[in-house]
Amino acid sequence: MRRNPNATPTAVRTLLFLVALMPALAAGDSATINLATALRLAGAAPVDLELARNSVRQAEATYAETRNKFFPWFTLGAGYRRLDGNTQDTPGNITGVSKQSYQAGLGVVAELRLGEATYQSIAAKQRAAAAGHALESVRQDLLADVSAGYFDLLRAQAAWQVNEQSKSLAADYATQVTAGVAAGVVFEADQYRAQAQVLRHELTSRKALEDIQVASARLCELLRLPHGLDLRGVDSELVPLDLFPPDASLGSQVRRALEQRPELRSREALLEAARSDRRAAVNGPLIPDLSLRANTGGLGGGKNDSTGNFGASSDFMLGVGWRIGPGGLFDQARSESAHADEETATILLEKVRLRISREVLEAMARVRSIHSRLATTRKLLEVSEKAYQLSRERGATGVGGVLETLRAEEDLSFARLTWFELVAQYNTAQATLRRTIGR
Repeated sequence: MRRNPNATPTAVRTLLFLVALMPALAAGDSATINLATALRLAGAAPVDLELARNSVRQAEATYAETRNKFFPWFTLGAGYRRLDGNTQDTPGNITGVSKQSYQAGLGVVAELRLGEATYQSIAAKQRAAAAGHALESVRQDLLADVSAGYFDLLRAQAAWQVNEQSKSLAADYATQVTAGVAAGVVFEADQYRAQAQVLRHELTSRKALEDIQVASARLCELLRLPHGLDLRGVDSELVPLDLFPPDASLGSQVRRALEQRPELRSREALLEAARSDRRAAVNGPLIPDLSLRANTGGLGGGKNDSTGNFGASSDFMLGVGWRIGPGGLFDQARSESAHADEETATILLEKVRLRISREVLEAMARVRSIHSRLATTRKLLEVSEKAYQLSRERGATGVGGVLETLRAEEDLSFARLTWFELVAQYNTAQATLRRTIGR
């Protein structure tokens, strides 16, 4: 297997990152990680990636094993044989003998099913290529999952911050209402409404903290980071990305996906392997099998205990033949099975093509939908902020009501949460779209 030139630098970066995290881990504090670091760590040693790499190693080892079938094997050694008592000679007479022999030398043995070995080698090469494409597919899936996990962490952090800000605003307003009740200018029930608003934000903040911890644990699992590490993302990275223009042509994106997706390349290689297996079943038996046995060395011994007479000795045999029956000529069952496997591989390839086209269309639809909702949410955020400011100003002059201000604060909190939720979804959707195109 070829060595990945990026393996060592990635491992070094991972080690340095973990060393830097050790003080935070020992103290039980949180550790900050950005998207670039998360994506680099994703290529270090996640479990799924290691399994895929092992599959590549197995496929390449199988390919090497099939190539070895073209080569003979050698024996080097010595032997001793002794015979005492009755034996039968060539004409058929039973005679008594006492003899011994010893030999030493080199032997060559080759039994080659040329047709089968040729097609098996081609099929194994295609399966090794398929495993390599499958490895790339796993790597791209992992990067997309890490991106989604990272943006989910940022979304949870933003939700907690928004709720904390809203709770602070609500608490400040509750203090003002309480003062108004004490002065006798505000209805007492409004005081409890304002306090209830603060408690609602308190509950939402605690749920947001739970979401942060869950998102951190999931990201640690993807990156194989130590258990108990409390990750925190960089808040400034929760901004809309522009990886793809929302108005990009659907047809062009589907074509790019069909050209670049490693799953499709893997299925194409498996189809070629199935075709080689079919040719091995149909055409392979037509190619004769070869067998070769050769020994050269020395032979000595003689009657009774004689140990002399040692001299050169050689033996050679070459055979050519065809196998008839199971695994050879007229094996109809094997041919039909190979044809069925090829048909299955063809159907699976078409199934992958249809799935890829559907995934691209879905990803593009999601990116476009969220993009349009982001524009609407941006306007919602602007009007909610303005409405809240005006409500607070009216409340300060005694014109506006408490319920009006509380509702404006709820609208503002909703708009902020929706904005960050959509930004996280938009970035995840673009990462998914990038994955569906095979990049």
